[in-house]
Amino acid sequence: MSPAPQKPGLSSSPKAIWRLTWPQMLMMYLFFFTGIVTVWVAGQISGDAQAALGLVTQCTIFLMVVIMSISSGATAAISQSLGMGKIARARFYIVSTVIGALGLGILMAIPALIFENSILVLIKTPEEIMPIARKILRVAILGLPFQYVYSCSGVMFRATRLVLPPLWVSAIICVLNYFFALGFGLGKFGFPNYGYMGLIWTNVACSALGGVLNCVLLVSSGYLRFDRLPSVKWLKGAMPYLIKVAMPAGAAQIVWQSGYLTLFVLVASLPRDNVAALAGLTAGLRAEALIFMPGMAFNMTASILVGNSLGEGKPERARRIGLRLTAVSVLIMSVVALLIWPFREEIARFLSQEASTREQIVSYLSYNLVSTPFTIASQVMGGIMVGAGATIFNLAIYGGAFWCVRLPLGWLLGHVLWQSSSGVFAAMVASQVIQTLIMLYVVLRANWQKYAMPSSRTKRR
Repeated sequence: MSPAPQKPGLSSSPKAIWRLTWPQMLMMYLFFFTGIVTVWVAGQISGDAQAALGLVTQCTIFLMVVIMSISSGATAAISQSLGMGKIARARFYIVSTVIGALGLGILMAIPALIFENSILVLIKTPEEIMPIARKILRVAILGLPFQYVYSCSGVMFRATRLVLPPLWVSAIICVLNYFFALGFGLGKFGFPNYGYMGLIWTNVACSALGGVLNCVLLVSSGYLRFDRLPSVKWLKGAMPYLIKVAMPAGAAQIVWQSGYLTLFVLVASLPRDNVAALAGLTAGLRAEALIFMPGMAFNMTASILVGNSLGEGKPERARRIGLRLTAVSVLIMSVVALLIWPFREEIARFLSQEASTREQIVSYLSYNLVSTPFTIASQVMGGIMVGAGATIFNLAIYGGAFWCVRLPLGWLLGHVLWQSSSGVFAAMVASQVIQTLIMLYVVLRANWQKYAMPSSRTKRR
């Protein structure tokens, strides 16, 4: 029998914030390294493989929107429940989310397999990489249920402030992915060389193992107990709030990820150098994660601490903590961007062997390093909204900036005026600036605390 989970400490002191943030930051770097190894191996195989992997990765991320939205709802519900001292409620949310993740992953994979060719045609996959993209996409879809479980189980740990167990799991997966990606992707270490198929199967196997390890550790922590499943009555009473938060979060993810797919279409259909630009965008996004994935650690810390504060009935503290984390993250990540700026060409040479692709990577990094303060700020403030359950703001602001600024301006600059990928990259910067300024106004002026659970809104006496 699993032990009863202990109530986590709810301190918001600088020491507690750092203790909560540094493991998540390190974990983001491990995710980055795992992803960059995949991109690097694909680049060593061929530019076509790297471009196909980029398209498939965006498709997979789009298919992940359901679990991303459910995880957002669960983060708000669990962190606020723990703030109120209701551990049993938090545990029921965790059990429901993990079980639901597996089922939803299967439900999403089935239609994706049926319409895989239509998906590739819809995103205007260039004919020269279509055969490779089709094979990679099929395997990625088969691994979707495992990715669902791995993703959501990690979020469950972080929502309960247990940040070290998923860090260890991420480290194990990172090492295994490196070893087998080079082994089966490039024939290193005496392994057979299966090329890009060996690479994508390695990714799927690592996701499956990560999901299993996370679930085992959740069981040992006492938060995941299959012998005490939530009753139907409890689900009817508790799930509406999770769904209330998850629906706007899911819609925001759909709007955002469909926007990124459209962005890839814009790049894939550029008047010239479209395949090189596509490979450059793929590699550039992964390199950019070196800066922005640590920002996700602050995003998740903001979600947890804001949710805990609102659960305790302290809305002003929630706002204060959110703004403090935003300022600190912008400062730290801007310094990192400045340190990386002189090494853009070295990064490009590391990621690709083809001169045209390297040129595109440098161009992408040049634009997006400039936008670092705005990108990080909006990222962390989005975490504030998740912790409060106010995901409707993320939907309106992120979706509006992407579809009303980034894509139209990207088409105008990239296809009409400049006729190059630089136009698309410049539009990305403009949209980041606009969405950050709007989000800052919301954090400072809007009553986003009202979206917390009803019992979290009134300060306890």
